[in-house]
Amino acid sequence: MSIGTASTVSTPPTTTPSARARTLTIWAGRSTVAIGMAHLAVFVPQTWSSWGDWLTGRLHGPAAIEDPANADSLLLFWALPGSFTVPLILLGLLLVRMARTGQEVPRYVPWTLAAWVLVGGWILVPSGFPLGLVPATLLLLAHRARPARA
Repeated sequence: MSIGTASTVSTPPTTTPSARARTLTIWAGRSTVAIGMAHLAVFVPQTWSSWGDWLTGRLHGPAAIEDPANADSLLLFWALPGSFTVPLILLGLLLVRMARTGQEVPRYVPWTLAAWVLVGGWILVPSGFPLGLVPATLLLLAHRARPARA
């Protein structure tokens, strides 16, 4: 059994997810991927000028990180390659796969996602953080739509 899942691909689930729960989970995954892709679309053009610096090692070492001349490059690094974008896209793809294979998404996933976007949205206004409430809400609704366990 996989950690945090109600079933695995190799064994049938103890309860078959309802079509509504599967659909909600798939759309939660798709919206998560869309948010990550939107973040890429916004920040790739803004960070393009810094990629050469990053790939040549300009930020290697504590002295380079603390150098005020690298402040803009460091800020842009955390806006894109060091950001949540890739893990967010991977989470979305994982959610879609879990829904398609009949796996249940653990409750801690939507609750943690919701807490993260609420704190991030509170700290950074305006931002796209509140968009993360869409997949979190869809996952909570999917959990409610699942049949009761026997």
